[in-house]
Amino acid sequence: MRNQEMPRIDLEHLRTILLPADFELVRGIVSTQGKNKGRLRASKPKVDRLSIGLNKYGLEQYEPDETQGKTAYIWRMVAFSASPKSQHHCMPCTADFDVPGHWGDEKRAILQELDAIVDAVLDTIPADEWHGIRRWGNAFGVIGTPQVTSDGSIIYR
Repeated sequence: MRNQEMPRIDLEHLRTILLPADFELVRGIVSTQGKNKGRLRASKPKVDRLSIGLNKYGLEQYEPDETQGKTAYIWRMVAFSASPKSQHHCMPCTADFDVPGHWGDEKRAILQELDAIVDAVLDTIPADEWHGIRRWGNAFGVIGTPQVTSDGSIIYR
């Protein structure tokens, strides 16, 4: 049976290269107890929605908690790339919905900063544990060994 352990994240190294506020976001994606201590959490961290008042139609509006939302985004992108669980390999098309802020340039700037943190986290995980990257690389034919079937189809393994 395949190893289903979540990847270990080197928090000591990340503490030395990340800003303190960024390191606190990363701490939220790591299990803190039990047999998975020091590994990527198996599920997305909780994100509270905070009321920001009424919109022009008189309906309550909500915004994700900033710290929790950023942590959830980082977790989702790391899980997409490195988790051994196949359900985490689905495209994270709505991962940024947890990140507060307006759409457009402001949101893109926030996501660019968070993606740099994701890259730093992934750099602490050995490349042979990047299960999602390997899976999508195989699907796109950029990783693996091509095998030609009898009907001429090419399959990457």
